[in-house]
Amino acid sequence: LDWWQADRYCEQRFAQLLLEPQDSEQGSFSKLLQSHHIRGSVWLKERDSVLHKTERRRGHTVPVLVFRDKTDTRYVKVLSDFPALPAVTACAHLQWDTRTQEIATIFSYAVPAFINEFQLRGCVDEEGFVRFALIVHGHHSPYLPVFRADGQWHHFCVTWQQENGTWAIYADGKRRASASGLCSVGPSAPQAIFGQGTFIIGQDQDSLGGTFRAKESFSGNITDLHIWQKVLSTEQIEQVRSCWVVEQDLVFGWSPNALEVESTVEAVTTQLLCPGPVEECRVLEVGSGGFSYASCLQTLPFICHYSKDAYWQLKRAQLESSHSLTSCVNTLAARTVIPDSAFTSGVQDMNLSVALDVLEILATVLREGEVPVLEPSDLLAVLQLLNQVSHMEIQDGDELEMLEQLGQYYMEIAEIILEEQNSGTWSSISQVIRGPMAVVELCDRMVSLLVPLLTPERTKITIQHGNIGLHRVTVKNMWFGYGSLQRGLSSSGPSAVSQDVAASDGGQRYLSTTVGTAVISSTLLSDHQEISTSVRYRLQHRVQVPP
Repeated sequence: LDWWQADRYCEQRFAQLLLEPQDSEQGSFSKLLQSHHIRGSVWLKERDSVLHKTERRRGHTVPVLVFRDKTDTRYVKVLSDFPALPAVTACAHLQWDTRTQEIATIFSYAVPAFINEFQLRGCVDEEGFVRFALIVHGHHSPYLPVFRADGQWHHFCVTWQQENGTWAIYADGKRRASASGLCSVGPSAPQAIFGQGTFIIGQDQDSLGGTFRAKESFSGNITDLHIWQKVLSTEQIEQVRSCWVVEQDLVFGWSPNALEVESTVEAVTTQLLCPGPVEECRVLEVGSGGFSYASCLQTLPFICHYSKDAYWQLKRAQLESSHSLTSCVNTLAARTVIPDSAFTSGVQDMNLSVALDVLEILATVLREGEVPVLEPSDLLAVLQLLNQVSHMEIQDGDELEMLEQLGQYYMEIAEIILEEQNSGTWSSISQVIRGPMAVVELCDRMVSLLVPLLTPERTKITIQHGNIGLHRVTVKNMWFGYGSLQRGLSSSGPSAVSQDVAASDGGQRYLSTTVGTAVISSTLLSDHQEISTSVRYRLQHRVQVPP
């Protein structure tokens, strides 16, 4: 599977994608893989990967322009009035035709006073890299490597500003080249790029709007071209690459209506998979035992890893299960909603109506107390289901009432599994699930799905169930009552912490964890992207003796 699918596949089975083996483990590890006839590369999870919160990758359907072969006739003209540009950023998704080594013009912008006013050109070098060069007021940057000529889609951005003639080229989210002094030489101070010019995609203009030469034309596919009257920050470039449009100072946004397309240029619609922030993922080379990186979208073999304790707890949960919850839910649904085994469940891609159906049945069974105390296998099955629902993609046409109802059921189920009678069950799977904070994380992800419910008219929603509730502005707040998390943390009850046990060194011995306040989980979002700012909360602390 690709890296994201592999990671989810393991997570869904309460395992973890294999971490980088320590040096001491490496020899035995390679032998083990070879005994299973695994060659080549396998996916790894980096040990510090808690730092990368993998963004959701969204499917993004866009009109693509197809330039088949190099010609002197195929072009696309941007129908937009360009102001003077003291600073500029241009970004697009591009598929390079690898059959040719010749120079190709991705776009050219010409004004009457200067034909080569602003241009981006590229070529393929001997090492198999596409190199880009930027031209401003006729001054040419060197050709520098930006991405592999592998026929895949790549995202690029180029930036330039009048001040110091500073320029940069980004590809697939990383800055590949930058310098200053592009067109800032000469007696007069550098000028802005002139306005009111002609912008052509796919051809070099040797006269204003025309005189094309096949030799310098572009062949390949291009989409999602946007142009701004400013230098975008690295964060904004990352946003654009993930298919969010930065509206501020946008001069041209990609739209078929704003293009004059020559009749032999094909326009087709394709779906791009917008990446998360990390494009390259860690792999282990089985033969050599070395580590490297590969594109996360490649499909490679992978291994799910369990700690021994977690593995045996899962096995025991399965062996001792009476399947009462499973059979209640599956009977009511008249199909297999909850699989018999936590090890074999496939990763189902849920849609909204299926998810709503499943959670309604599960909430009904739990609410009516048909299964008074959840067995370990039941609790794992419920968590598995909540996890699947929280990974769902909300589609544009989805009914918002259904989405809100889904949120209601989700909170209700989360509240029931944290109830007091299930605290023993939590401790019997303590190695598999890191306690009830797992529910906090699941609810947190679920709340992100509810973003479409917020509109200018409805700036806040509140979903409340028992001890757990959430309300959401562009701040996503979740509040977990003190008791709901305590029950899962220590089966010995809150009193245990106050026993005064003298340790041999005269200090006090740690006995258990007690939740001292309610727990709040908050995320700030702006245009669906997380933002960083300070928020102040005041929590009432429960009085404890000794403190």
